[in-house]
Amino acid sequence: MIFSIDKYHRNYLEGIITIYNSETAFEAHIAQLSPQLFIELVENKSYFDPEGLFVAIKDGSVIGWVHACIAPGSEGHHNPENKVPRIRMLIFPSDQLKVGNALVSEANNWLKKSGQSIFLAMHAKEGYPFYRGLWLGGEPMGAVSLPHVQMVLEVGGYKNTQESVFMTIEIAKEPEVFQADLKIDFEESEAGMSHQPMRESWIGFKPMRIRAIANSETVGSISYVIIPYLAERLGAPCMNIWGMGIQEKYRRKGVATALVSYAMLQSYKQGARFASVGTQLWNSPAHATYNKLGFRPHCLVVGRTLELS
Repeated sequence: MIFSIDKYHRNYLEGIITIYNSETAFEAHIAQLSPQLFIELVENKSYFDPEGLFVAIKDGSVIGWVHACIAPGSEGHHNPENKVPRIRMLIFPSDQLKVGNALVSEANNWLKKSGQSIFLAMHAKEGYPFYRGLWLGGEPMGAVSLPHVQMVLEVGGYKNTQESVFMTIEIAKEPEVFQADLKIDFEESEAGMSHQPMRESWIGFKPMRIRAIANSETVGSISYVIIPYLAERLGAPCMNIWGMGIQEKYRRKGVATALVSYAMLQSYKQGARFASVGTQLWNSPAHATYNKLGFRPHCLVVGRTLELS
């Protein structure tokens, strides 16, 4: 098959969106894109570089694309001055492996200009500068339900270095708040953003944080966001949990379960009828918490790393 690879231009945007939506139509927790949504949530970010978005073209039509970027970490503990080379998105049909291989090769060559020797692909290690809230919740990683994408990343040198499970639940009725072993109060506020890259990663959303208070002390907190863009595929907005922590001395006392159930209740009151969370595959205590509330494994997601020799 004869095809060419070009750099991003708005003329390709309709084709980029069409293939993205068609190749992800099976997954209700991946939001449908529109050109306007892509421009608002991806292209308009200050660290977006069109030179790193490559488009495969055949007979004038888009048949695949890859988004490589050299972007800062997007979590509060990341140094916003540290820019990390990575692949954040890769889309192509499962029967076009040559297209996928060529796109990854093009992305790798472009990322080498960073001068760094480690590249990430759909990895959680340095956060999520793009597609946050659009692709499998607040922590977008590479879904194993797209095996052809995993194959070409492997061929391109990216090894699996992180595994998580994406869990989901339908909130069919108003949730009850689980009672912890200690008396706790809840305080909700907008989630604080530590630096500009973190704020930009959440453009288009309103991330929230709930603190659990016992004896005037914060014993734990949960961070969540309501994703309206999933309503077209799910039928209603979805709440995604993107962060949670419990002080060690208060663990195994039901605080985490209480926080999750309270966040689900607050989300339900705002119209969410689904919830999701991604957590490390090895984190059995977290799995038990979510399972207790009715969450079920939906799919595995992986992060990949390329180390240049």
